[in-house]
Amino acid sequence: TVVAAQADDPVAQWRAAKAAAADAILATGATITHHHGVGTDHRPWYAREIGPVGVAMLRAVKDAVDPAGILNPGVLLPALGQ
Repeated sequence: TVVAAQADDPVAQWRAAKAAAADAILATGATITHHHGVGTDHRPWYAREIGPVGVAMLRAVKDAVDPAGILNPGVLLPALGQ
């Protein structure tokens, strides 16, 4: 939870705060994941955290358990460059 005076563009303000927090989290070696999973808010930083091997592993698991691509289509893996 963050409390701050609202800027003229509160969405841009939130995005800047989110990016700064996520960058700081990864810089300290912590995880970007959340108790609800990665989520769409965290996915821009997730590939950086898990690296290319982690992304390839996620793709392989997804391909094996969901070959038709019906579970959360386009949510996580496309954002990871896969």
